[in-house]
Formats: sequence, structure tokens, C-alpha cells
Amino acid sequence: MAFEDIFPKPLKDCFDNITKIPTYGERGASRFLYNFLKLSKEERLKVVKSLYDLAQTVFPCRECFLLSDSEVCRICSDPKRSKKFICVVEESQDAYAIERLERYRGVYHVLGGRIAPLEGISPQDLTVDALLSRIETYKAKEIIIATNPNAEGEATANYLIKLLGQRFPKLKVTRISYGLQFGTLLEFADELSLEKSFENRK
Repeated sequence: MAFEDIFPKPLKDCFDNITKIPTYGERGASRFLYNFLKLSKEERLKVVKSLYDLAQTVFPCRECFLLSDSEVCRICSDPKRSKKFICVVEESQDAYAIERLERYRGVYHVLGGRIAPLEGISPQDLTVDALLSRIETYKAKEIIIATNPNAEGEATANYLIKLLGQRFPKLKVTRISYGLQFGTLLEFADELSLEKSFENRK
């Protein structure tokens, strides 16, 4: 009997779909599914419902592209947040990491990734044009570049610094400092290191 004949089709379908998620290879998908199936039926259905609700209700904010359950996220719609200061991050989880510090009172701009030529990701694949438009619309005073301190993050930061310098010569553009170890992802950084990197931006 062939392996395909003994492997449950629902399990195979889930496996195939999970491996479509970036960073989830065969090992990660297998670990998730087999641990998921150890849960009781009631717990499994709760997880499925929460994922269904997530898929139906959470989308990028039309302003900053931060994941939100409303058309405009709570940060962009908060009148106490200054749109003169825009912190540029790669993904929503990076913005959430900074928000945990409860120090920053500006808004964010989520690029939706980072420049990675080997993966076929160019500036045109990111939300750079939308960033330029927001800078013009809100007459921004400072752009804080908070891409991850790794090779791709640095390439993205350098591209933005050069582009913004050409388009907006008088605009203040800063980069979070190297309080974070090279290769660290913002979402996993400890709060003290992240806070120091943010405060000591240059």
C-alpha cells in the first residue's frame, strides 16, 4: 500500500496549506499539526474558530498597513498620536514590540517586508510609495527607520535613507542604534535593549 493511501487526506491538505506560510517548512508544519491533534476536540475547534475569525476580520490598516480589525488602526485614528513622526518597520510585530515600551507617541509605517534580492524582493514589492505619500500629506518632521539589525534590514534602511534624502532634503531621518545585537529581530528583543536602541537613534 502506498504512503499516500495511509496518510489521512485532511492531514495532508492541512500540511500542504501550512507549508505555504513563510518560514513554515515541512518540519515546522509537522510539529504544529501533530501538537494540534493532541488537543481535545473542543480545544481544536476553539483554535480553528479563532483562526477563522482572524482570517475574516484582520487586515492591514489603509493608512499605515499595521494589522488591524478596523479599516483604520487604533494608532492612526488616535488624535493623541502625532503623524509628524513616522516609525518605519518591516512587519506589524515590530511595531507591537515598540508599542510595548509605551514611550513612542508617533505613528508607524509597515513596509510589509525588507529588500532581499536573493528572494526576489525589491523596493517595488514594499509599501515605499505609500510612505512617500504620507510624508508629503502629513508634512512629517522625522522618519525613524526601525528595520531589523541584519543584512536585509540594513540594506532596506540604507535604501530608504538615500531615497528620503533625495526626495526630502530637509526631513530628519534617524535610524535606531546598535544597542541590539546584529541579527536580532525586533519582535524578540528584550525591552531594555529595544528601548535604548530607540532612544539612541542617530
